[in-house]
Amino acid sequence: MPPKKPSAKYLARAAAFAEAIDIGTAIAKAVPSVAWENWETLYKTSALAPEPAFATLKSLAYLEDAFFTYWNETSGEHIERFWQRVTERDLPFQRRDLVREVLSRGRIRTEMEYQTIVDAWVILQQIGKVSQTEAESLSKMMEQFEQHAKAPKRTRSG
Repeated sequence: MPPKKPSAKYLARAAAFAEAIDIGTAIAKAVPSVAWENWETLYKTSALAPEPAFATLKSLAYLEDAFFTYWNETSGEHIERFWQRVTERDLPFQRRDLVREVLSRGRIRTEMEYQTIVDAWVILQQIGKVSQTEAESLSKMMEQFEQHAKAPKRTRSG
């Protein structure tokens, strides 16, 4: 049986994602402190020419999350310029503040959210993006997520 081809919806989303990567790469090249060199390989190629098992919208969402984390969690003129160009090109991506979303919700739902918060933990506090109270809340949420992840999975017997 030949490998399943990506859906039309996948291909359209991957093309939009590739355009966002091109925008990001062009902007990042002008910022010496941004390591943009691997974006083409890590994200764009993986999205446009995925292995058959990864030609799904869920797999594409993981790539998008990884790429957009930088553009959502960093600040500066180049970040604003990136989101302005994404909006001008009418790409289907929105700027997110994942930390605020998690704080509002009161829990970490996914491994991607957990990893994003863990990776940004120290910086969030250093730059004052979270208050002491919010930092404590996030810490508890991270612990709860870790405990949930370690808990044995229940199976149905029957």
